[in-house]
Amino acid sequence: MKICRRRMLQLTGSLPFWPAVVPALASQTPPKDTQTVVVKLFGAGLGSLDSYGTGVLVSAEGHVLTVASHLVSTGFLTAVTADGRRFTAETVATEPSMDAALLKLKTEPADQFPCIDLKTAVEPAVGTPVLAWSNMFRVAAGNEPVSVVHGVIAASVSLDAVQGKWKFPLKSHVWLIDAITNNSGAAGGLLTDSDGQPVGLIGREIRHATSGTWVNYAVPLKTLQPAVEAMLKGQRLTPAAPTTVAEPLLSARDLTGRFGLTLIPAVLERTPAWIDSVVPGTAAAQAGFRRGDLIVLVGDAVITSESDARRRLAEYRAGQKAAITVSRDEQLLELSLLVPAATTTGR
Repeated sequence: MKICRRRMLQLTGSLPFWPAVVPALASQTPPKDTQTVVVKLFGAGLGSLDSYGTGVLVSAEGHVLTVASHLVSTGFLTAVTADGRRFTAETVATEPSMDAALLKLKTEPADQFPCIDLKTAVEPAVGTPVLAWSNMFRVAAGNEPVSVVHGVIAASVSLDAVQGKWKFPLKSHVWLIDAITNNSGAAGGLLTDSDGQPVGLIGREIRHATSGTWVNYAVPLKTLQPAVEAMLKGQRLTPAAPTTVAEPLLSARDLTGRFGLTLIPAVLERTPAWIDSVVPGTAAAQAGFRRGDLIVLVGDAVITSESDARRRLAEYRAGQKAAITVSRDEQLLELSLLVPAATTTGR
């Protein structure tokens, strides 16, 4: 059986991929085992994006929690429960800041489902063994069990990631998992501790914004609980007021006046730091910058946008040298930019 298209699957234990019996997860409708609360999702793929995924039953009436992926926005979504029954699923609501979506199975009035109770979700410590339950690689299409991967919570961090060329919108903290859960179809699966207590919702296939490495993560269910409760009531979460002070950002005018550089205008949130022009006789010209250079590093900081470049350059003072790496003609060049003692343009 093909396990991973990018790399060999590494397990931190010897748990097999057939059902594992664990204690009940929900106090109101306790399932026989964790497999019964995990559903397989099938919908429309987009381009190279897969047409299948995973969800978790969070109410006895058939509400399913999953990630806010393309599956929930393209329609024609089908959910298959652990006993092989197929249901049409409709999107109730999404919460982009947590990359969460709530679905509702089209059921008969008498239908009742095993589910997890989000109020019983636990916040385990870093180093806790965990189990990741998902329909990765479409291993199940009917009443077959989904896959189970054994791993360990490696860290609790804020996520800084990209999906393709785009900055990932998730703003909540996540669990980093020392196990390969970043696989096709796994997103929206359930993370539990080794006793079967619910822990998190498995995240999507994304890369770290700086290193480019694939990220294995899950969003804590304790974090998702208020969002799910709000979506069930037809409400949206009220964003918390920002608690951090914005870093200083060098204006485009000061960038030209101080260094002699202009960057292409920011038309997107992550517009690349392409140099649009270099003023003759300025510090930038003396350092060897050219129109069309792409700034990729300022010092050791990776630059992902023109605002990143202006933010990092604002940290340098007169007389300091900034080591700036640019991409030019498919080569990386490190240039030394000396910050002038005086600016030619006021603020």
